[in-house]
Amino acid sequence: RRDAASLAAAAAVVLAWAGRCSAWPLGGTGEAMLAQLPPMGYNTWNDFECNISEAKLLAAATKLAEKGFPKLGYRYFVIDDCWMARTRDSSGNLRPDPAGFPDGMAGLAEKVRALGFKFGIYTSRGYTTCVGLPASMNNEEVDANTFAQWGVDLVKNDGCWDPDCGEFQQQFPKSGVCASDGRRKALKKYAKMARALQSTGRAIVHSVAGTQPWYAPVGRKLGEMWRVAADIRDWQGVYETARVMEQLTEYSGPNGWNDADLLLGSSPGAMLTLTPLQARAQFSLWAVMSSPLMLSANVDELSKYDLETYTNKEIIRINQDRLGKPGRLAYTNCPEYPKFKLSVSADGQTPEFEVPRALQVVTCGSHTARTCADCPKGNGEGWCHGECRWIAKTAKCVPQDAAGGPPKLSIEDNPLPWSIEHFRSQDMMECQLVWVKELQSGAVALVAVNFASKQAPVSLPLDSLMLPWSSSTAYVQDLWYAGPLRGKWLVSEHLDMKLKAKGGHTVLRLRQGPNGTANGVSRVAAPSRARAPEVVAPVLSPPQERLKLIEQREQARLRLAEAARLEKQMDLAAGFVGDGALGVLSASIDPTLIWALVAILSAIAVGLAARGRQSLLRRCLE
Repeated sequence: RRDAASLAAAAAVVLAWAGRCSAWPLGGTGEAMLAQLPPMGYNTWNDFECNISEAKLLAAATKLAEKGFPKLGYRYFVIDDCWMARTRDSSGNLRPDPAGFPDGMAGLAEKVRALGFKFGIYTSRGYTTCVGLPASMNNEEVDANTFAQWGVDLVKNDGCWDPDCGEFQQQFPKSGVCASDGRRKALKKYAKMARALQSTGRAIVHSVAGTQPWYAPVGRKLGEMWRVAADIRDWQGVYETARVMEQLTEYSGPNGWNDADLLLGSSPGAMLTLTPLQARAQFSLWAVMSSPLMLSANVDELSKYDLETYTNKEIIRINQDRLGKPGRLAYTNCPEYPKFKLSVSADGQTPEFEVPRALQVVTCGSHTARTCADCPKGNGEGWCHGECRWIAKTAKCVPQDAAGGPPKLSIEDNPLPWSIEHFRSQDMMECQLVWVKELQSGAVALVAVNFASKQAPVSLPLDSLMLPWSSSTAYVQDLWYAGPLRGKWLVSEHLDMKLKAKGGHTVLRLRQGPNGTANGVSRVAAPSRARAPEVVAPVLSPPQERLKLIEQREQARLRLAEAARLEKQMDLAAGFVGDGALGVLSASIDPTLIWALVAILSAIAVGLAARGRQSLLRRCLE
């Protein structure tokens, strides 16, 4: 009977969770929740680009598996462009390059799955892939069936060389523009592949690499994740993509995620890298934004720093939190970025996209500028295209209309991946961004990133963060710092930070402080054992007791200084918060915490006399 009662109780818990899950919005290519949480994995592009083979990819997958990446949630091993042969086979099917993949893709997929991964592959909605190899336009059903037969679990579907919404192609005179009709046709191509994948009967995630903000309102009809900006190639790209993402939060959630692009890493040998500080800042920001986490660093030479970055379980838990809420922008002092006006036509088939004129810039071809006169940047005619035209007589770049040319191409109709060059200049990046994300436990994750060229202070009133509780206090725990002061700290009214230049950051977990009540019903209350205990101030009314405590505090201060010296010798972090942050302080620390700290330090002082200083200090304070 006890077993039956236990089983019934367990069933009730499962049913309760099932009810919670059923409230999550459905989306993607089918009815199954293929991406209940943001997909995580590895993509080959930045590591190898076109220099790929079965042997190299299996070596990379093996190293990732040995380092425990699949167990941490990096489920997908995705092969990007360049795997195809230059022609389809006699039956019209895609085939892998026989020189690089002698065992075929089905064999490679089986070996990758044996290492604990799911298998992902690449195609494009256009006539060819970005490097000119066969793609899926007009072959969606054939290719979907091929992928299913190979055991593919994710398809990255790029947007290159689409004659209706892509780069100019001479054989298609009307190409080179993506107006309203072109956007509708691009969606139809993605939708056709989505239906084809669903009809195979295999659960395959459809990753839509459309690289435009206007995919966000319609992304759920097309796949489980969708790109919203240009490829990230540098720190400036991290900044601009974050500025785009801040406007698209409402479209992201379980089974449908705004995709901020690949994680570059800082390890040497990759095609593109960030500094170690910037790589960790990108990972932290992506996690709180609820973007898919697709690592694309050099696996063969993965540095210890990058390994620590991408295997931080606390940061991964934030990204994979089962509440499924996307992050949101909580604070910025950055220059105003163009605000998108996004909608869908009455027929539900066409994304409508408008950018306010006041903040627009001109397209110069493959880049943008404030005016046509700013396009050349000293490079002459070659940098004067798009909305502008070069006048040889005057050696000036002028608007198309002024030059008597064809009508200029608006920024909304530009077919190239979304980017505004002007907003990637350092003077536009002298600022900080703070994002927050509500977690299932009732806590809130916060990430602060400094893009400026100098270290910067950030002071945030707690009430400005719109936390899901009414208290003006919060327990704060840093999720990067690994030193002896790691723990929960009580802050009141304000959260003050100092962030290093060009990538300084911190990630904090905030929990409800004392005397606060939760707001709303969209979250699950944190278990009692997970909450920081409230501290009670000692009674100090007798003068003798007060003097005794002051004396104990002074002794504890001296011992703490000695302990700090020993800890420094052990090469433990000396900062107060996570890597890239110089300090997090409370404008007003609860006095009860001070007296509790005195008591703790007194206990440490007694213990240090009997046991090893270093080991006891670590146990007591960590």
